[in-house]
Amino acid sequence: MEGNIEMVKAEVADNTANPAPLGFTGLGLSAVLLSLTYVGLFPLDSMVVSMAIFLGGFAQVFAGIMAWKKGDVFAGTAFNAFGLFWFSLAGLIILQSLGWAAAAEPMSMAAYLFIWGVYTFVMLIGTLKMCSGSRVIQFVFLTLFILFILLAIINATGMTGLLVIAGIDGLLLGFGSLYAALAMVLNEICEKPVAPGI
Repeated sequence: MEGNIEMVKAEVADNTANPAPLGFTGLGLSAVLLSLTYVGLFPLDSMVVSMAIFLGGFAQVFAGIMAWKKGDVFAGTAFNAFGLFWFSLAGLIILQSLGWAAAAEPMSMAAYLFIWGVYTFVMLIGTLKMCSGSRVIQFVFLTLFILFILLAIINATGMTGLLVIAGIDGLLLGFGSLYAALAMVLNEICEKPVAPGI
């Protein structure tokens, strides 16, 4: 005697929060503080390195993992990759200060920054395709791309006069990223678009 097997399809609702504000907060705060060293407000010290690790690194990696679990391949890839960038940047500083590795040569730093610029440019192209309504996210990736290229040029050529320009661009990147984070939070809290561009 054959029994009838009834298939039941269950749908699971995703009630987890949008991780993007956390990721943009990590990027924004870290970029602003690092960029202030480029414009000469204060030197690169343990405050900047700590922010790079705990906000730039951990916040973006946490956001990337959460985005990945939500099925968002772009945000998952971007936040994880750039979070790991901050860890690697902190590693470059810490390894040298502990005497565990030689300081990076200017050309190797130029190559490091240039390849991150290329990666960012490809991700920028992705924002033009997928973020048609989010000019702020496009602005963040554009200024990040420009920053990497400027820093690569500075390291390759020794044109330190460009450092202030890189710092200004980094500040634009950081504040744009913070705007994106806070706009997403406010729009969700108010349940309507109160902050434009997102």
